[in-house]
Amino acid sequence: MSMEDGSCSSSQTLQRAGGSEECSTSGREYLAYFLHRHLDFRLPEIESLIELAGQGKLTQSRWRQPYGKHFYSPFWYLQLPSDAVAQEVAARSILLKGFLDLWGEGETWEELEASIRAFPEELKQPWLQPNLSMKVIVDGWGRVISLEEQLKCHDRLEFIPFQNPVKLADPDITFRLIIANCYSNHGMPDTVPARMYFGREVGHGNRRVLSTYSLSKRVYLGPTSMDTEIAFIMCNQGKVRKGSFVFDPFAGTGSILVAAAHLGAVTLGADIDIRVLRDGKTDSSGKVADNWANFEDYGLPRPAGLIRADAHRPPFRDDLHEILDAVVCDPPYGVRAGGRKSQSKPDLQVRDRTTHITSTAPYSMGECLRDLLDMSARLLRVGGRLVYFLPAAPEVYREEEVPRHPALRLVANSEQVLNARYSRRLITMVKVHAYDRDAAAAFHAEQGDPRMAIDDIPAIVYEPRQYVDGKLVVSDKPPNRPKYRSKLC
Repeated sequence: MSMEDGSCSSSQTLQRAGGSEECSTSGREYLAYFLHRHLDFRLPEIESLIELAGQGKLTQSRWRQPYGKHFYSPFWYLQLPSDAVAQEVAARSILLKGFLDLWGEGETWEELEASIRAFPEELKQPWLQPNLSMKVIVDGWGRVISLEEQLKCHDRLEFIPFQNPVKLADPDITFRLIIANCYSNHGMPDTVPARMYFGREVGHGNRRVLSTYSLSKRVYLGPTSMDTEIAFIMCNQGKVRKGSFVFDPFAGTGSILVAAAHLGAVTLGADIDIRVLRDGKTDSSGKVADNWANFEDYGLPRPAGLIRADAHRPPFRDDLHEILDAVVCDPPYGVRAGGRKSQSKPDLQVRDRTTHITSTAPYSMGECLRDLLDMSARLLRVGGRLVYFLPAAPEVYREEEVPRHPALRLVANSEQVLNARYSRRLITMVKVHAYDRDAAAAFHAEQGDPRMAIDDIPAIVYEPRQYVDGKLVVSDKPPNRPKYRSKLC
Protein backbone atom coordinates (compact mmCIF):
# COMPACT_ATOMS: atom_id res chain seq x y z
CA MET A 1 0.00 0.00 0.00
CA SER A 2 1.36 3.41 -0.92
CA MET A 3 1.53 6.32 1.47
CA GLU A 4 -1.52 7.76 -0.25
CA ASP A 5 -3.66 4.63 -0.03
CA GLY A 6 -6.14 3.80 2.70
CA SER A 7 -7.30 5.90 5.63
CA CYS A 8 -10.07 5.93 8.19
CA SER A 9 -10.98 9.57 7.69
CA SER A 10 -10.73 10.59 4.06
CA SER A 11 -10.50 14.19 2.86
CA GLN A 12 -14.14 13.95 1.73
CA THR A 13 -15.19 12.96 5.25
CA LEU A 14 -13.12 15.80 6.67
CA GLN A 15 -14.82 18.31 4.36
CA ARG A 16 -18.28 17.04 5.30
CA ALA A 17 -17.27 17.55 8.93
CA GLY A 18 -16.64 21.20 8.14
CA GLY A 19 -12.84 21.12 8.41
CA SER A 20 -9.82 21.11 6.14
CA GLU A 21 -6.84 18.80 5.93
CA GLU A 22 -4.41 21.63 6.55
CA CYS A 23 -5.82 23.17 9.69
CA SER A 24 -8.42 20.86 11.24
CA THR A 25 -6.06 19.31 13.76
CA SER A 26 -2.82 21.19 13.20
CA GLY A 27 -0.31 20.36 15.90
CA ARG A 28 -2.70 18.00 17.68
CA GLU A 29 -1.66 15.17 19.96
CA TYR A 30 -2.76 11.66 19.00
CA LEU A 31 -2.76 8.36 20.85
CA ALA A 32 -0.58 5.80 19.06
CA TYR A 33 -1.93 2.30 19.75
CA PHE A 34 0.73 -0.35 18.99
CA LEU A 35 0.82 -4.09 18.62
CA HIS A 36 2.68 -5.73 21.50
CA ARG A 37 5.54 -7.17 19.41
CA HIS A 38 8.99 -6.06 18.23
CA LEU A 39 8.83 -3.47 20.97
CA ASP A 40 12.14 -1.75 20.21
CA PHE A 41 11.17 -1.25 16.56
CA ARG A 42 7.91 0.63 17.08
CA LEU A 43 9.00 4.23 17.63
CA PRO A 44 11.83 4.21 15.04
CA GLU A 45 9.45 2.81 12.41
CA ILE A 46 6.92 5.59 13.02
CA GLU A 47 9.61 8.28 13.02
CA SER A 48 10.93 7.03 9.67
CA LEU A 49 7.43 7.08 8.19
CA ILE A 50 6.81 10.61 9.46
CA GLU A 51 9.93 11.74 7.61
CA LEU A 52 8.77 9.80 4.55
CA ALA A 53 5.45 11.64 4.70
CA GLY A 54 7.35 14.85 4.04
CA GLN A 55 7.75 16.21 7.53
CA GLY A 56 11.52 16.68 7.41
CA LYS A 57 13.30 16.06 10.71
CA LEU A 58 10.23 15.63 12.92
CA THR A 59 10.24 19.34 13.79
CA GLN A 60 6.46 19.31 14.27
CA SER A 61 6.30 15.81 15.75
CA ARG A 62 7.27 14.67 19.21
CA TRP A 63 6.56 11.76 21.54
CA ARG A 64 5.20 11.94 25.05
CA GLN A 65 5.58 9.04 27.46
CA PRO A 66 2.50 6.91 28.06
CA TYR A 67 0.49 6.93 31.26
CA GLY A 68 2.52 4.90 33.74
CA LYS A 69 5.75 5.95 31.94
CA HIS A 70 6.66 2.43 30.83
CA PHE A 71 8.62 2.28 27.58
CA TYR A 72 7.02 -1.00 26.48
CA SER A 73 3.45 0.23 26.87
CA PRO A 74 1.36 -0.13 23.69
CA PHE A 75 0.01 3.41 24.21
CA TRP A 76 2.12 6.45 23.35
CA TYR A 77 1.18 10.08 22.76
CA LEU A 78 2.47 11.64 19.55
CA GLN A 79 2.05 15.19 18.30
CA LEU A 80 1.55 15.43 14.53
CA PRO A 81 0.76 18.38 12.25
CA SER A 82 -2.52 17.02 10.83
CA ASP A 83 -4.89 14.12 10.30
CA ALA A 84 -3.46 13.74 6.80
CA VAL A 85 0.03 13.01 8.14
CA ALA A 86 -1.37 10.56 10.71
CA GLN A 87 -3.27 8.71 7.97
CA GLU A 88 -0.22 8.48 5.70
CA VAL A 89 1.99 7.18 8.48
CA ALA A 90 -0.55 4.63 9.71
CA ALA A 91 -1.25 3.35 6.19
CA ARG A 92 2.37 2.16 5.91
CA SER A 93 3.07 1.05 9.47
CA ILE A 94 3.39 -2.64 10.31
CA LEU A 95 3.55 -2.33 14.11
CA LEU A 96 0.88 0.34 14.65
CA LYS A 97 -2.74 -0.66 15.26
CA GLY A 98 -3.92 2.89 14.75
CA PHE A 99 -3.93 6.56 15.73
CA LEU A 100 -6.74 8.00 17.85
CA ASP A 101 -7.75 11.64 18.05
CA LEU A 102 -8.08 11.19 21.80
CA TRP A 103 -11.24 12.70 23.30
CA GLY A 104 -10.80 11.39 26.81
CA GLU A 105 -9.17 8.88 29.15
CA GLY A 106 -9.45 7.74 32.73
CA GLU A 107 -9.09 4.88 35.19
CA THR A 108 -12.84 4.75 35.89
CA TRP A 109 -15.99 5.42 33.89
CA GLU A 110 -16.53 8.59 35.90
CA GLU A 111 -13.03 9.87 35.00
CA LEU A 112 -13.50 8.91 31.35
CA GLU A 113 -16.85 10.72 31.12
CA ALA A 114 -15.46 13.84 32.79
CA SER A 115 -12.49 13.82 30.42
CA ILE A 116 -14.69 13.48 27.31
CA ARG A 117 -17.04 16.23 28.50
CA ALA A 118 -14.02 18.50 29.08
CA PHE A 119 -12.77 17.95 25.52
CA PRO A 120 -13.52 21.14 23.51
CA GLU A 121 -16.98 21.07 21.92
CA GLU A 122 -15.73 22.79 18.77
CA LEU A 123 -13.46 19.78 18.16
CA LYS A 124 -16.16 17.18 18.85
CA GLN A 125 -19.20 18.61 17.11
CA PRO A 126 -17.94 18.45 13.50
CA TRP A 127 -17.77 14.65 13.86
CA LEU A 128 -21.18 14.20 15.51
CA GLN A 129 -23.30 15.14 12.48
CA PRO A 130 -26.17 13.24 10.81
CA ASN A 131 -24.41 13.34 7.42
CA LEU A 132 -21.53 11.19 8.74
CA SER A 133 -22.09 7.48 9.40
CA MET A 134 -20.25 5.88 12.30
CA LYS A 135 -19.56 2.81 14.38
CA VAL A 136 -18.08 2.34 17.86
CA ILE A 137 -15.52 -0.43 18.47
CA VAL A 138 -14.81 -1.67 21.99
CA ASP A 139 -11.28 -3.05 22.17
CA GLY A 140 -9.51 -4.74 25.07
CA TRP A 141 -5.80 -4.89 25.86
CA GLY A 142 -4.69 -7.62 28.24
CA ARG A 143 -8.14 -9.15 28.39
CA VAL A 144 -11.03 -10.39 26.27
CA ILE A 145 -14.22 -8.33 26.38
CA SER A 146 -17.39 -10.34 25.98
CA LEU A 147 -20.20 -9.25 23.66
CA GLU A 148 -22.43 -8.60 26.66
CA GLU A 149 -19.81 -6.30 28.21
CA GLN A 150 -19.30 -4.53 24.88
CA LEU A 151 -23.02 -3.71 24.75
CA LYS A 152 -22.85 -2.33 28.28
CA CYS A 153 -19.91 -0.15 27.24
CA HIS A 154 -21.96 1.23 24.35
CA ASP A 155 -24.70 2.12 26.81
CA ARG A 156 -22.21 3.93 29.05
CA LEU A 157 -21.25 6.18 26.11
CA GLU A 158 -24.80 7.48 25.59
CA PHE A 159 -23.86 10.80 27.21
CA ILE A 160 -22.02 11.66 23.97
CA PRO A 161 -24.54 13.47 21.69
CA PHE A 162 -24.16 11.20 18.66
CA GLN A 163 -26.40 12.26 15.75
CA ASN A 164 -24.64 9.95 13.31
CA PRO A 165 -26.41 7.03 11.65
CA VAL A 166 -24.83 3.70 12.57
CA LYS A 167 -23.11 1.84 9.73
CA LEU A 168 -21.03 -1.19 10.65
CA ALA A 169 -19.52 -1.75 7.20
CA ASP A 170 -17.23 1.01 5.93
CA PRO A 171 -18.54 3.94 8.03
CA ASP A 172 -17.33 7.50 7.57
CA ILE A 173 -16.04 7.62 11.15
CA THR A 174 -14.89 4.93 13.56
CA PHE A 175 -14.86 5.70 17.27
CA ARG A 176 -12.81 3.37 19.46
CA LEU A 177 -13.02 2.64 23.17
CA ILE A 178 -9.89 0.86 24.43
CA ILE A 179 -9.99 -0.82 27.83
CA ALA A 180 -6.53 -1.73 29.13
CA ASN A 181 -6.62 -4.05 32.11
CA CYS A 182 -3.93 -6.63 32.88
CA TYR A 183 -4.60 -9.59 35.14
CA SER A 184 -1.85 -11.58 36.85
CA ASN A 185 -3.04 -14.96 35.50
CA HIS A 186 -2.60 -14.36 31.76
CA GLY A 187 1.20 -14.47 31.64
CA MET A 188 1.68 -10.90 30.38
CA PRO A 189 3.87 -8.42 32.24
CA ASP A 190 2.07 -5.89 34.40
CA THR A 191 3.40 -2.94 32.39
CA VAL A 192 0.17 -1.17 31.49
CA PRO A 193 -1.92 0.50 34.20
CA ALA A 194 -5.67 -0.10 34.08
CA ARG A 195 -7.08 2.71 31.98
CA MET A 196 -9.71 3.52 29.35
CA TYR A 197 -9.19 5.57 26.20
CA PHE A 198 -11.84 6.94 23.84
CA GLY A 199 -11.40 8.79 20.59
CA ARG A 200 -11.89 9.06 16.85
CA GLU A 201 -9.81 6.65 14.80
CA VAL A 202 -7.70 8.66 12.38
CA GLY A 203 -5.65 5.91 10.72
CA HIS A 204 -5.05 2.19 11.06
CA GLY A 205 -2.00 0.01 10.47
CA ASN A 206 -1.22 -2.03 7.39
CA ARG A 207 -1.04 -5.71 8.41
CA ARG A 208 -2.84 -7.11 5.36
CA VAL A 209 0.37 -7.28 3.33
CA LEU A 210 1.76 -9.85 5.75
CA SER A 211 -0.82 -12.42 4.69
CA THR A 212 -0.30 -11.64 1.00
CA TYR A 213 3.47 -12.15 1.22
CA SER A 214 3.56 -14.87 3.89
CA LEU A 215 6.61 -17.13 3.55
CA SER A 216 4.34 -20.17 3.80
CA LYS A 217 2.82 -19.20 0.43
CA ARG A 218 6.09 -18.29 -1.30
CA VAL A 219 7.31 -20.22 -4.32
CA TYR A 220 11.04 -19.96 -3.61
CA LEU A 221 12.47 -20.09 -0.09
CA GLY A 222 15.77 -20.72 1.64
CA PRO A 223 16.82 -21.26 5.27
CA THR A 224 17.75 -17.57 5.62
CA SER A 225 14.70 -16.03 3.91
CA MET A 226 13.78 -12.89 5.85
CA ASP A 227 10.48 -12.97 7.75
CA THR A 228 7.86 -10.94 5.88
CA GLU A 229 7.00 -8.69 8.82
CA ILE A 230 10.65 -7.84 9.47
CA ALA A 231 11.32 -7.26 5.75
CA PHE A 232 8.57 -4.61 5.59
CA ILE A 233 9.75 -2.98 8.82
CA MET A 234 13.27 -2.79 7.39
CA CYS A 235 11.94 -1.13 4.23
CA ASN A 236 9.97 1.35 6.33
CA GLN A 237 13.14 2.14 8.29
CA GLY A 238 14.90 2.65 4.96
CA LYS A 239 12.16 5.08 3.84
CA VAL A 240 11.53 3.00 0.73
CA ARG A 241 8.84 4.49 -1.49
CA LYS A 242 7.65 4.47 -5.08
CA GLY A 243 10.60 5.12 -7.37
CA SER A 244 13.29 4.42 -4.76
CA PHE A 245 16.36 2.53 -5.99
CA VAL A 246 17.00 -0.19 -3.38
CA PHE A 247 20.00 -2.52 -3.22
CA ASP A 248 20.42 -5.71 -1.18
CA PRO A 249 24.05 -6.93 -1.40
CA PHE A 250 23.18 -10.19 0.42
CA ALA A 251 19.93 -10.86 -1.42
CA GLY A 252 19.73 -14.65 -1.10
CA THR A 253 16.16 -15.65 -1.95
CA GLY A 254 15.08 -12.02 -2.23
CA SER A 255 12.63 -11.54 0.66
CA ILE A 256 13.72 -7.94 1.28
CA LEU A 257 13.58 -7.16 -2.44
CA VAL A 258 10.00 -8.51 -2.60
CA ALA A 259 8.91 -6.12 0.17
CA ALA A 260 10.69 -3.19 -1.50
CA ALA A 261 9.12 -4.00 -4.88
CA HIS A 262 5.65 -4.06 -3.30
CA LEU A 263 6.30 -0.53 -2.04
CA GLY A 264 7.09 0.61 -5.58
CA ALA A 265 10.89 0.52 -5.49
CA VAL A 266 13.25 -0.39 -8.30
CA THR A 267 15.29 -3.25 -6.83
CA LEU A 268 18.79 -4.63 -7.35
CA GLY A 269 20.12 -7.75 -5.65
CA ALA A 270 23.50 -9.41 -5.30
CA ASP A 271 24.90 -12.48 -3.60
CA ILE A 272 28.23 -14.25 -3.60
CA ASP A 273 26.55 -17.64 -4.08
CA ILE A 274 25.62 -17.89 -7.75
CA ARG A 275 23.49 -20.98 -7.11
CA VAL A 276 20.90 -19.20 -5.00
CA LEU A 277 20.51 -16.48 -7.65
CA ARG A 278 20.72 -18.52 -10.85
CA ASP A 279 19.71 -22.12 -10.19
CA GLY A 280 16.83 -22.02 -7.72
CA LYS A 281 15.12 -25.28 -6.86
CA THR A 282 13.26 -27.94 -8.81
CA ASP A 283 10.10 -29.46 -7.33
CA SER A 284 8.86 -33.04 -7.78
CA SER A 285 7.06 -32.12 -11.01
CA GLY A 286 10.25 -30.73 -12.54
CA LYS A 287 9.14 -27.09 -12.29
CA VAL A 288 11.93 -24.66 -11.43
CA ALA A 289 11.33 -22.15 -8.64
CA ASP A 290 13.75 -19.25 -8.36
CA ASN A 291 13.97 -15.58 -7.42
CA TRP A 292 12.30 -14.49 -10.64
CA ALA A 293 9.38 -16.85 -9.95
CA ASN A 294 8.63 -15.08 -6.66
CA PHE A 295 8.22 -11.71 -8.38
CA GLU A 296 6.14 -13.19 -11.19
CA ASP A 297 3.91 -15.05 -8.73
CA TYR A 298 3.15 -11.81 -6.85
CA GLY A 299 2.77 -9.74 -10.01
CA LEU A 300 5.65 -7.47 -8.96
CA PRO A 301 8.18 -5.76 -11.25
CA ARG A 302 11.26 -7.91 -11.69
CA PRO A 303 14.51 -6.65 -10.15
CA ALA A 304 16.71 -4.49 -12.34
CA GLY A 305 19.29 -7.20 -11.83
CA LEU A 306 20.38 -10.14 -9.69
CA ILE A 307 24.14 -10.35 -9.88
CA ARG A 308 26.82 -12.62 -8.49
CA ALA A 309 28.88 -10.10 -6.52
CA ASP A 310 31.11 -9.85 -3.49
CA ALA A 311 30.58 -7.09 -0.93
CA HIS A 312 34.32 -7.24 -0.22
CA ARG A 313 35.04 -6.37 -3.85
CA PRO A 314 31.88 -4.62 -5.12
CA PRO A 315 31.46 -4.69 -8.90
CA PHE A 316 30.62 -0.99 -9.25
CA ARG A 317 32.95 1.47 -10.98
CA ASP A 318 35.12 3.53 -8.65
CA ASP A 319 33.67 6.77 -10.02
CA LEU A 320 30.07 5.64 -9.46
CA HIS A 321 28.62 7.61 -6.53
CA GLU A 322 25.19 8.44 -5.04
CA ILE A 323 22.95 6.24 -7.18
CA LEU A 324 20.99 4.46 -4.42
CA ASP A 325 18.15 5.61 -2.18
CA ALA A 326 18.49 2.73 0.28
CA VAL A 327 20.67 -0.27 1.07
CA VAL A 328 18.59 -2.80 3.02
CA CYS A 329 20.14 -6.15 3.91
CA ASP A 330 20.81 -8.94 6.39
CA PRO A 331 24.55 -9.75 6.32
CA PRO A 332 25.53 -13.38 7.01
CA TYR A 333 26.84 -13.81 10.54
CA GLY A 334 27.53 -17.52 10.82
CA VAL A 335 24.54 -18.88 12.74
CA ARG A 336 22.51 -20.19 9.80
CA ALA A 337 24.80 -19.00 7.02
CA GLY A 338 28.46 -18.05 7.19
CA GLY A 339 29.99 -15.07 5.44
CA ARG A 340 32.26 -15.65 2.45
CA LYS A 341 34.41 -13.36 0.34
CA SER A 342 36.21 -13.89 -2.96
CA GLN A 343 39.80 -15.04 -2.74
CA SER A 344 41.54 -16.19 -5.87
CA LYS A 345 44.25 -18.84 -5.88
CA PRO A 346 47.33 -17.52 -7.72
CA ASP A 347 48.49 -20.97 -8.83
CA LEU A 348 45.08 -22.03 -10.16
CA GLN A 349 44.90 -22.41 -13.93
CA VAL A 350 41.49 -21.30 -15.26
CA ARG A 351 40.49 -23.33 -18.30
CA ASP A 352 37.21 -21.57 -19.13
CA ARG A 353 36.60 -18.08 -17.73
CA THR A 354 32.97 -18.07 -18.94
CA THR A 355 32.05 -20.75 -16.39
CA HIS A 356 34.73 -20.12 -13.75
CA ILE A 357 33.59 -19.06 -10.27
CA THR A 358 36.24 -17.54 -8.03
CA SER A 359 37.00 -19.50 -4.88
CA THR A 360 35.98 -18.02 -1.54
CA ALA A 361 37.38 -17.61 1.95
CA PRO A 362 35.78 -16.95 5.37
CA TYR A 363 34.52 -13.39 5.85
CA SER A 364 34.50 -12.07 9.42
CA MET A 365 31.55 -10.02 10.64
CA GLY A 366 33.70 -6.99 11.40
CA GLU A 367 35.32 -6.98 7.96
CA CYS A 368 31.97 -7.54 6.26
CA LEU A 369 30.37 -4.59 8.04
CA ARG A 370 33.30 -2.28 7.34
CA ASP A 371 32.95 -3.09 3.64
CA LEU A 372 29.15 -2.70 3.79
CA LEU A 373 29.30 0.73 5.41
CA ASP A 374 31.98 1.99 3.05
CA MET A 375 30.12 0.76 -0.04
CA SER A 376 26.86 2.29 1.24
CA ALA A 377 28.54 5.61 2.05
CA ARG A 378 29.77 5.80 -1.54
CA LEU A 379 26.65 4.60 -3.38
CA LEU A 380 23.87 6.20 -1.31
CA ARG A 381 22.63 9.68 -2.14
CA VAL A 382 22.88 12.21 0.68
CA GLY A 383 19.84 11.49 2.88
CA GLY A 384 19.72 7.86 1.74
CA ARG A 385 19.60 5.12 4.35
CA LEU A 386 21.47 1.94 5.22
CA VAL A 387 19.43 -0.63 7.17
CA TYR A 388 21.02 -3.90 8.28
CA PHE A 389 21.00 -6.46 11.09
CA LEU A 390 23.90 -6.70 13.52
CA PRO A 391 24.13 -9.91 15.62
CA ALA A 392 24.53 -9.46 19.36
CA ALA A 393 24.87 -11.53 22.52
CA PRO A 394 24.47 -10.31 26.12
CA GLU A 395 28.00 -11.31 27.15
CA VAL A 396 29.82 -9.63 24.26
CA TYR A 397 27.63 -6.77 22.97
CA ARG A 398 29.15 -3.33 23.42
CA GLU A 399 27.46 -0.27 21.96
CA GLU A 400 30.80 1.29 21.07
CA GLU A 401 31.44 -1.68 18.75
CA VAL A 402 28.50 -0.78 16.50
CA PRO A 403 30.27 0.10 13.22
CA ARG A 404 30.61 3.78 12.29
CA HIS A 405 31.56 5.70 9.17
CA PRO A 406 32.41 9.41 8.74
CA ALA A 407 29.73 9.86 6.05
CA LEU A 408 26.97 8.02 7.96
CA ARG A 409 25.03 8.91 11.11
CA LEU A 410 23.34 6.36 13.36
CA VAL A 411 19.56 6.87 13.43
CA ALA A 412 18.24 3.82 15.29
CA ASN A 413 19.54 0.72 17.07
CA SER A 414 16.67 -1.65 17.88
CA GLU A 415 17.04 -5.10 19.44
CA GLN A 416 15.16 -8.23 18.39
CA VAL A 417 15.69 -11.01 20.95
CA LEU A 418 15.94 -14.37 19.15
CA ASN A 419 16.62 -16.67 22.11
CA ALA A 420 18.38 -16.69 25.48
CA ARG A 421 21.81 -16.79 23.85
CA TYR A 422 21.73 -14.16 21.17
CA SER A 423 19.75 -11.42 19.50
CA ARG A 424 20.13 -9.16 16.52
CA ARG A 425 19.95 -5.39 16.27
CA LEU A 426 18.35 -3.49 13.43
CA ILE A 427 20.81 -0.70 12.67
CA THR A 428 19.57 2.29 10.68
CA MET A 429 22.03 4.88 9.36
CA VAL A 430 21.59 7.94 7.15
CA LYS A 431 24.15 9.45 4.79
CA VAL A 432 24.80 12.99 5.98
CA HIS A 433 27.37 14.27 3.48
CA ALA A 434 29.24 13.31 0.32
CA TYR A 435 31.66 10.40 0.37
CA ASP A 436 35.33 11.30 0.77
CA ARG A 437 37.64 8.37 -0.01
CA ASP A 438 40.63 9.88 1.84
CA ALA A 439 38.56 10.67 4.94
CA ALA A 440 37.15 7.13 4.93
CA ALA A 441 40.62 5.60 4.60
CA ALA A 442 41.96 7.75 7.45
CA PHE A 443 38.98 6.80 9.64
CA HIS A 444 39.50 3.07 8.98
CA ALA A 445 43.24 3.37 9.67
CA GLU A 446 42.47 5.04 13.00
CA GLN A 447 39.95 2.33 13.90
CA GLY A 448 42.45 -0.44 13.16
CA ASP A 449 41.54 -4.12 12.93
CA PRO A 450 37.79 -4.40 12.16
CA ARG A 451 37.45 -7.62 14.15
CA MET A 452 34.53 -7.56 16.60
CA ALA A 453 33.72 -9.64 19.67
CA ILE A 454 30.55 -10.79 17.91
CA ASP A 455 32.69 -12.51 15.26
CA ASP A 456 32.61 -15.51 17.62
CA ILE A 457 28.82 -15.72 17.62
CA PRO A 458 28.70 -19.30 16.18
CA ALA A 459 30.60 -20.51 19.25
CA ILE A 460 28.42 -18.38 21.54
CA VAL A 461 25.25 -19.88 20.07
CA TYR A 462 26.29 -23.51 19.68
CA GLU A 463 28.81 -24.25 22.47
CA PRO A 464 27.46 -25.87 25.67
CA ARG A 465 27.36 -23.38 28.50
CA GLN A 466 29.30 -23.89 31.71
CA TYR A 467 27.99 -22.92 35.12
CA VAL A 468 29.89 -22.69 38.41
CA ASP A 469 27.84 -22.31 41.59
CA GLY A 470 24.82 -21.50 39.44
CA LYS A 471 26.59 -18.68 37.58
CA LEU A 472 27.37 -18.61 33.88
CA VAL A 473 31.08 -18.75 33.08
CA VAL A 474 31.98 -16.76 29.98
CA SER A 475 35.31 -17.55 28.33
CA ASP A 476 37.32 -14.72 26.80
CA LYS A 477 38.29 -17.08 23.97
CA PRO A 478 35.35 -19.19 22.80
CA PRO A 479 36.33 -22.55 21.24
CA ASN A 480 37.02 -22.37 17.53
CA ARG A 481 34.36 -24.47 15.86
CA PRO A 482 33.89 -24.91 12.12
CA LYS A 483 31.16 -22.61 10.82
CA TYR A 484 28.10 -24.15 9.24
CA ARG A 485 27.49 -22.67 5.82
CA SER A 486 24.12 -23.15 4.17
CA LYS A 487 23.90 -23.82 0.46
CA LEU A 488 21.46 -20.93 0.26
CA CYS A 489 23.41 -18.29 2.14
